[in-house]
Order: sequence, then structure tokens, then C-alpha cells
Amino acid sequence: MVWIRSGTTKSVRVRAGLAEVRQLLLDVERAGLLMPGVNSLTHVSGAVYHYALDPITNGAVHLVPDYEATFDTTDPGHITWEPHGEHNFRSWGAFTTRESGVDGEVILEISTRSEASVQVAPVMVTLIEPFAQLQTDEITTGFLDRLRGELEPAAVSP
Repeated sequence: MVWIRSGTTKSVRVRAGLAEVRQLLLDVERAGLLMPGVNSLTHVSGAVYHYALDPITNGAVHLVPDYEATFDTTDPGHITWEPHGEHNFRSWGAFTTRESGVDGEVILEISTRSEASVQVAPVMVTLIEPFAQLQTDEITTGFLDRLRGELEPAAVSP
């Protein structure tokens, strides 16, 4: 087993109030289910949530990501998460929100880093990681689009 790594930082401007954006993000289950590929998201206990994601299959890798994350919502402007326990997938990240300088507009940023444990020869990691990075970028962009669509439905095109 080897670990495949990827990460990204992306942001979007949202026409909504800062309190409204933060309220959505603080609702971990509601917001988390907007992430592309999430099959289920359940509250385990305290700040721990269990994720089951769509299978990843690309010819070289087959993985059914299943993991738990602990959320820190102490600062609604900087919500973070990190892995909890041992799983075949791990995710770290942060949502940062701030006023954009334009009335009624907020900047929503997400930074993520993830690792997936896959059964491939170590020499394959350099070939697989660029595809994992592309998938991470696509999922993160889709996640931001869905969050934005939840907050301002008329702004997101079909």
C-alpha cells in the first residue's frame, strides 16, 4: 500500500451575507453533502463525522474512500477539519470566509489536502498523483459551485 497525495486552495465570491455563509458551513452535514462524490455523511459524536464517498476507479486504482474527520468550528471564519482514526482516505482542510469589500458579497475559500491509501507499486505514484490532483481540483471547484448555488441559486448556471 502506498499513499497518493493531493491538495488545492480555491475561492469564490458569493453574493450573500457573511452570517448566512458561515451558518451554512457550520452545518457540517448539510454543507458536506454538497461535496461532489459524497454518498453519505453522518455525525458520529462530538465534532466527528463519517464520510462514505463514491468509488474511485481509473484503471490503475480502485478505492472506495471511507473516513472520519474531526471539525473545529470554534472560529466560524476559519472552520478546519482533520483526519480522525485510521482509514483508507484522509482529509485536512479549512474554510475561510471574509467580507470582500463589496456590500453583500463574501469571499469563501477552501484549502484541502488529502491522502488515499492504494494498492499499487510505489513506482506508480508519480504517474497517479497528477490524476489525483486533477480530480481534487475538479471536486473542490464543484464543491464551491454547489455551496455558492445553495447560497445564491440564481447565480449558478445549470
